[in-house]
Amino acid sequence: MNKKINMFLWWTFWVIYLEVIYKVFIFNNLLSTNTIIVLVFSVPFILLFGLLTSLFSEKINKIINYLLSIFFAIWFLAQIVYFNFYYSMYSIFSFTEGGTGQVFQFWTMILEVILRIWYIFVLVFIPLILLIVFRKKFSYEKIELRSVLVVQLCFVISLFFIVCSVKLDKSTYSLKRLINETHAPMLTINKTGLFTAEVFDLYRLIFGFDEKIYYSGIKNDGDYSKEEYNVLDLKLNDSSIDNYIKNTKPTNKNKYTGIFKGKNVIFLNVESFDEIAIDKDLTPTLYKMVNEGFKFNNYYQPLYPISTFDGEYMNLTGLIPKEGTWSLREASNNYMPYTFGNMYKNNGYNTYAYHNYVYNFYEREKVHPKLGMEYMACGNGLEKLMNCDNWPNSDLEMISSTIDLYSKNKPFAVYYMTVSGHLNYNFRENDMAIKNKDKVKDLKYSNKIKSYLAANLEVEYAVEKLVNVLEEKGILNDTVIVLSPDHFPYGLKCSELNEKSSNDRCDKFELYHTSLIIYNPEVEHVEINKVVSGIDINSTLYNLFGFKYDSRLLMGKDIFSDEDHIVILSDRSWITDKGKYDSLKDEFIPFNNKGVNTNYVDKINKIVNERISISINMLNKDYYKEVGLDD
Repeated sequence: MNKKINMFLWWTFWVIYLEVIYKVFIFNNLLSTNTIIVLVFSVPFILLFGLLTSLFSEKINKIINYLLSIFFAIWFLAQIVYFNFYYSMYSIFSFTEGGTGQVFQFWTMILEVILRIWYIFVLVFIPLILLIVFRKKFSYEKIELRSVLVVQLCFVISLFFIVCSVKLDKSTYSLKRLINETHAPMLTINKTGLFTAEVFDLYRLIFGFDEKIYYSGIKNDGDYSKEEYNVLDLKLNDSSIDNYIKNTKPTNKNKYTGIFKGKNVIFLNVESFDEIAIDKDLTPTLYKMVNEGFKFNNYYQPLYPISTFDGEYMNLTGLIPKEGTWSLREASNNYMPYTFGNMYKNNGYNTYAYHNYVYNFYEREKVHPKLGMEYMACGNGLEKLMNCDNWPNSDLEMISSTIDLYSKNKPFAVYYMTVSGHLNYNFRENDMAIKNKDKVKDLKYSNKIKSYLAANLEVEYAVEKLVNVLEEKGILNDTVIVLSPDHFPYGLKCSELNEKSSNDRCDKFELYHTSLIIYNPEVEHVEINKVVSGIDINSTLYNLFGFKYDSRLLMGKDIFSDEDHIVILSDRSWITDKGKYDSLKDEFIPFNNKGVNTNYVDKINKIVNERISISINMLNKDYYKEVGLDD
């Protein structure tokens, strides 16, 4: 009689197989030391699931095994599909907050991704099919008590090896640090595997987690005067954040300080906007605004896990989002004087926010008023002024129907969250692409790119309308127009972006290379080559408008200051003027083949982690109130 395969052998295969699939198709680094560590961390799960499917009667064991095996297959595939959208892990928080419903609103795009990576689905489902076909080859007998004790002993031994792995890892993102001090999901998956990372995610959701504050070790003991630096007198004690503030050099005032003092400002946070949407012939208004006045040659908009909402958080607060939560919603429960709305409101501006999609998506109807803006969207008033029944809705209609609501109330600060550029990119479902199809039909690109460009023509027409109306009212010279993406168009493959992009968008870093507009007709042309990102917008605007603020309280830095800038990606990779660092590969790639000193990468890593941990702790501790800004 042939010996049957017991559940411990099945789960040894199944757990390792799923982790290998994820390693190969997400990280592309199977042959690495981390893979050995992932195997070590997999052993407790193998023993746990093997025991769980062997404790009961044969019938119950079989049912549990099928259910668990299928569940983990679906969960791993869902994570792989999600990564192909957002380049991050799908957190349990997002699942509990209704994130699944939001994702499935775009089921056709999900289907496209599934069809694109069909071979991964085949690889995952083949073992499950074989499990069912050869079900008689498997043993579901109840385990003996003696064997249970052996399993328990093996479990203890596996924990010993895990502890040894933790002790031996001395890398920048060590296992000890990822387990105890730092919430970095993709780094954790890379080191420990998806099963372990999910356990940490669940534990931190239930019991909370405080990111440890890391110090870069850089001391700045200079005397920074208010006349020369953007700095205030703060109530600083001896807390961890206070010590960071004390040792942080504020940004200097410069020749651009206050050049927009008293002017109006209109900030467009443009859905999925990208540099490929800008064309001299197709979008002349946007092309002019990008290339005249301030021209930002190295602007990046990194994608964080809560996509648009995290993009808004960076652009509106100048802080780095906290993974595993809706940071902007959490911030709205705090005292936040340095958000876009509150800063302008506190400086005597009339402040407004508009969005041409459902008013309560991401609870914006609660968030934006608390951040200092009078808010209107489809469902709480905007539907009376424009057609809100398209998908996506028109940015041009939103601008046209709202500009008269605020243009007489000077000075005004207006925030638009647009939607016309949203996926899917085709000429079947996207009403804005269909509307503008004739304008792009003769272009020599794929239909995906043509539909993307057609949808974003609505942004061009919206901005053109804005400029024309402001000029007609005689206030264009007195108004600053800011335009930034919330994130790159993740509805397009990098190869599709490369059809039109001047950069290699299949590069991990260049994927986020895009355009920033800070436009006023009176600004003389100047090119800025610094690498900068969305978290730098607020600090830059506050300096340009001559507001009194303490630049040490923002993780973004004034673009026109003498500060060295860092673009920080969600997995703690980064870009500076000297090169780019991939945290998952622990690899630094210098620009122009210019080397750096041996301490450079370590120094920037420390600064990056410092800024992330400070941002998270500022959010957790309601720090702006704690430091005395509400006095």
